[in-house]
Amino acid sequence: MKKIVMLVSCLLLQAWSVAAPAAEKLVFGLIAPTDAEDTRRRWQPLLDDLSKATGVDVQVVVSGRYDDVVNGLKNNTVQVAWLSNKVALEAVESGKASVFAKMIRLDGSKGYNSVLITQASGQLQNTDQLFAQPGVFRFADGEPNSTSGHLVPTYYLFSKNKVEPARLFRQVRSGSHKDNLKAVLHSEVDVATYNSEGLDLLKTEAPADFKKLRVIWTSPLIPNDPLLYRKDLSPALKNKLEDFFANYGKRANASQKETLRAIQNLSGFARSNDAQLKPIADLTLFSLLRQNLNDTQLTPEQKQKRFDELSARFGKLSAILESARLN
Repeated sequence: MKKIVMLVSCLLLQAWSVAAPAAEKLVFGLIAPTDAEDTRRRWQPLLDDLSKATGVDVQVVVSGRYDDVVNGLKNNTVQVAWLSNKVALEAVESGKASVFAKMIRLDGSKGYNSVLITQASGQLQNTDQLFAQPGVFRFADGEPNSTSGHLVPTYYLFSKNKVEPARLFRQVRSGSHKDNLKAVLHSEVDVATYNSEGLDLLKTEAPADFKKLRVIWTSPLIPNDPLLYRKDLSPALKNKLEDFFANYGKRANASQKETLRAIQNLSGFARSNDAQLKPIADLTLFSLLRQNLNDTQLTPEQKQKRFDELSARFGKLSAILESARLN
């Protein structure tokens, strides 16, 4: 009888172990506009507060490579992430993630700008000088997946002026915002893409470097960066995440307000959805169609096939984003 009781107890314990839900854990993925440790330091107080508020163990991964974070969302090694709009579009298109919040700046602005920077002591005063002197200047472009570093200036500055950077500049290199800033400050290039958020932080935290720069072009407003979560998170956890970010920094909490300011001069977050990515989808489609049109390695038939594929792909994506707007 004693053996039978012990056997039943073991079976019950095993059944309970299988049925019992595992403790929830979140891995939060962050892009690193400066360097990984600096980004981690700025975000850690908020992530600690998130863990306390939700009762969930929150871990963090930080990478200067956009693909690392978006791939983490796709394969479930990352469950929540801060991404640029362009990379967020890829995550949404994969069907694995959705936008649930967006950043709000201290000044209340709904977006930020891509800029072109050069040394204040240099000869460049405006973009007309760039266009008038092909083959003279060296250029640092942003990473291909960067919204403000590459996508926006490619469309608004170069495409609209019917200019190809490879033909305009004597030298073209590609890097992160941090790389581009250093390249300008160290006279490794003459002009580079950057963004207004980085300039605001630089003005506060490194005013001597800020004074060495001149902005010669500013883009139209880019929607503030989004936060995304995986679609397969539990509804309860999604609600906790949405409520936490919507309310963070809204009360008279000096610590939270300082945390937000340190991240990127933020005042908080607002609820959002996939529809905020529609302007970025339009720019991305234009950029891909432009590349296809200018690809000298493709035959007319291959270009037409590629055009049809892109049109179909972005037709589906536009329907997803429009559905989010209506809902």
